[in-house]
Amino acid sequence: MANISKSRTKDITQGKSVRITLIVAIIVVLNLIAIHLFTRLDLTRDKRYSISDYSKNLVKNLDDKFTIKAFFTNNIPYPYNNLARDVRDKLEEYKAFANRYFQFEFVSAGDKTKFVQDARSFGIPEVQVNAIEKDEMVIKRVVMGLVFLYEDRTEVIPIVQSTENLEYEVSSKINRLIHKDLPIIGFLQGHGELSFEKELTGIQRQLQENYQLKSINLEEDEYALNDLAVLVIPGSKEVIPDDEKYLIDQFIMQGNHVIFLIDNINADPNTSKAEFYKNDMNDWFKNYGFNVERDLVFDSRASTIQVRQPIGMGYHISFMKYPFLINVSNFNKDNMIVKDLNAITLIFASSINTSFAEEDTLEVISLAKSSNRAGIQKGRLNIAIQPPIPQSQYNKKDILLASLFLGKFKSWFRNKELPDNIDTSLYLEEGLESRILVVGDADFVKDDYLNQSNALFFANSIDWMAQETGLISIRSKNIIAQKLKEISGGAKNTIKWIAVLLPPILVTLIGFIAWRIKKIRYARIGRYF
Repeated sequence: MANISKSRTKDITQGKSVRITLIVAIIVVLNLIAIHLFTRLDLTRDKRYSISDYSKNLVKNLDDKFTIKAFFTNNIPYPYNNLARDVRDKLEEYKAFANRYFQFEFVSAGDKTKFVQDARSFGIPEVQVNAIEKDEMVIKRVVMGLVFLYEDRTEVIPIVQSTENLEYEVSSKINRLIHKDLPIIGFLQGHGELSFEKELTGIQRQLQENYQLKSINLEEDEYALNDLAVLVIPGSKEVIPDDEKYLIDQFIMQGNHVIFLIDNINADPNTSKAEFYKNDMNDWFKNYGFNVERDLVFDSRASTIQVRQPIGMGYHISFMKYPFLINVSNFNKDNMIVKDLNAITLIFASSINTSFAEEDTLEVISLAKSSNRAGIQKGRLNIAIQPPIPQSQYNKKDILLASLFLGKFKSWFRNKELPDNIDTSLYLEEGLESRILVVGDADFVKDDYLNQSNALFFANSIDWMAQETGLISIRSKNIIAQKLKEISGGAKNTIKWIAVLLPPILVTLIGFIAWRIKKIRYARIGRYF
């Protein structure tokens, strides 16, 4: 009987060992397969870890050999140690949806001297990163870049520091290479607008991968609007003359698109002085369905500014909300330009009136509005930090600050005499389908105020107006953090106590269940002996 007992115990032990060995072997094999075979389950709401349909179509429709060369030094230290693997995963995903023309390779870093020389020949530099070796901080020189080759053209991402926005960077490079003629975006100059060369450099960096950008002066060249996809009017401080209005009007009649960024307010917070620019063109704007009111919007949802307050013989620095720097978060979530934005900042903005749009010919789409505690100043403006605006004046809500107008517009000159100093032989009285976007502020794209969200809003607007909407879907990924849902104080306490008590309860319950299972198993074994 004792021999039988020992034999059965041995069989049970061997069976357990075989099962454990088999499970370990399966896990090892699955990991080896996962290393060499791309697969991903993306459960995020915006599919931020999967490439978009736009990116898939780019590589699916290639008509010639397209190669990406990845230059990554071996054994890159933390926090870049997994970068090459993540880049490979992303490129594998591109390849999974691409046709036979797409390929990529990771250049061998075995011969370090040749590797570095080859990378440098493409414009990829060695960069210094900090590393810890033997408990000491050391500096290492590494290469982390991508080269894109198509026909006789080359594009480079010289330093890949993160994969968060890698899809946008890769797809932008692919788009730039395979499309020789990128859409042209023009920025009007000559009437006190934000300087294209000096004040819009951040916006240029944001757009230059996917568009050709140019400064437009209609006084110097009446044909400068030819070939533009979109015209941007970035805050005219003076009235645009009629002959130039005619050229812009006919640009719209021909089915082209215009973005009006309207700056009404000349304000200086340091001196608390503010006045309206002499740039009232509402008689012209009304023809296209809108009016940018001669007013100044303030809002309880606002950015803070630094305030220096005298105390004794010195000063105290504090930060105060400034209601004229509006944090706009009331967006139209049905429109792809703004649906993924959390907030943008508008500076000394004016409200937009859309009551002039003809309902039978134009579609009006609101993009951004004030919060439900806002107000408007008209006439004499007071932008002083102190004393604060009385709460009773925050008596308006949903003030329109950005809007779209779609449809067939009518010419502003249809009942007027045409300018006689330019060519008007091709005058159109009624237009083709067109788009106009209006924002009651221009400074939000100015280098001094440009932030990530503002740049994203403007870039999305350009994409939508130029009908390059695929770019919007990938630019917004990993850029805007998702806000936590606001909950009551009671709900917060409930969640806190659940977080505190649930883990130990679960551990205790699991331990009790494991003990009962073990006890039952030993009882069954005992019945055999």
